[in-house]
Amino acid sequence: MEQDKEPQSKKRSYALPITLLLLVFSLTGNVFLYSQSLQGDQDDKFAKGSEIIEAATKAVSYYQTVLDDTNAILEGKALETGTILRDASGVTEFLQQASSFGESSAFDPGQIYSFVIDVDNSLAYIKEQDGTLTEQESVYLESVQDIYSKQLAIMKEFNLDSGKTRSGAIQIGAGIGWLDIAKQLDSSIQEQSGMKLPAQ
Repeated sequence: MEQDKEPQSKKRSYALPITLLLLVFSLTGNVFLYSQSLQGDQDDKFAKGSEIIEAATKAVSYYQTVLDDTNAILEGKALETGTILRDASGVTEFLQQASSFGESSAFDPGQIYSFVIDVDNSLAYIKEQDGTLTEQESVYLESVQDIYSKQLAIMKEFNLDSGKTRSGAIQIGAGIGWLDIAKQLDSSIQEQSGMKLPAQ
C-alpha cells in the first residue's frame, strides 16, 4: 500500500508547479496583449491629435492672412488679386475633428465653407476695383477685421505647441483641452448671417 502511495504523491508534486507555470504564462500573455492594445490606442490618439494640431495651425494661418490682407487694402497698398483660401480648409477640418467626439452640437461644414468662400470672393472683388475704396467696401473690410480678430483670438487659445511632445498630441487626440475652443469658434461663425459684400 505504501509503495502505491509514493508514485501518486510524486504525480501530485509535479501537477502543482505545472499548473502554476501555465497560469504565469497565461497572465503574461494577457498582460502583453493588453499592453499592445493600449499601445495601439495611444498610436491612434497620437495620429488624430497630430491631424487636429495641423488643422488648428492652418486655421490660425488663414485668419492671420485675411487680417493682413484686409489691413493692407484699407491702407491702400497694392495687392495681387486672387484667392486667400490656401489654409481656409483648416477651419473646417478643425471643427469636423471636434464633431467626431460626439459633441451634442454638430458642426455644419456647408455653412463654414460658405462663410469663408463669401469672404474670399468679396476680398477678390474689392481688389479688382480701381480707385479708392467706397464707404460700403471700407465698412465691409472693417467688419471682416472685427469678426476675424475675434475668431483668431479664439483659435489662439488652442495650444499649438502640443505637437512638440507625443503626450501633448495624445491628449489633443483624446479631446482634452480644446473642444470648448471649437464650440466658441463655431458659435462665432453661426452668429454671422452672411459675409458677402452687398455690392457684388
